[in-house]
Amino acid sequence: MRSRTFSRTSIPFFLLLAVLLSSCGYHVARRSPALPSWIKSVYVEPFKNNSNELLLGAWITEALRDEILRSPRFTLTSKDKAQVIIRGKVEEVESEGLSYVRYYRSVERSVKVKVSFDLLDARTRQSLWGGGGELEREEAFLVGEDIMKTEGYKERALRKVSTDLAEILYHRLEGVY
Repeated sequence: MRSRTFSRTSIPFFLLLAVLLSSCGYHVARRSPALPSWIKSVYVEPFKNNSNELLLGAWITEALRDEILRSPRFTLTSKDKAQVIIRGKVEEVESEGLSYVRYYRSVERSVKVKVSFDLLDARTRQSLWGGGGELEREEAFLVGEDIMKTEGYKERALRKVSTDLAEILYHRLEGVY
């Protein structure tokens, strides 16, 4: 009767299998330098808007305020009571075709939004994030049968981008990105 032992040739196979299984892509989220624990109250200034999308700054501001309202750590407050201020600006919005029926008629477009932001100490107006940073997000939308439908689809895409940007900014505030 043969004993069931591993041969020398099966050891490299199991080592390779262990390496492949351990590198599945999951990892612990990176943490930014932690904000001081004394920071509890936050004010979100209305985002400035350098784009032609008139309500985009307001949508991002509203979405970020909603994120902070749901936060167990931070309290959304007025500017005069805040310990930190989030300041942001919509830098640019680009839209381009993604897929076409013919070379001149798109059926799907994308909208890309770039924002800059900074976190300021409310007392000193010093930047706590070393000059802030920039974020960029993109969302696809359909081209409708008429301009009004297309604008409606684009608005939904811009609102989705606003929510995504707000979530990322909030997670940066929490220290995870």
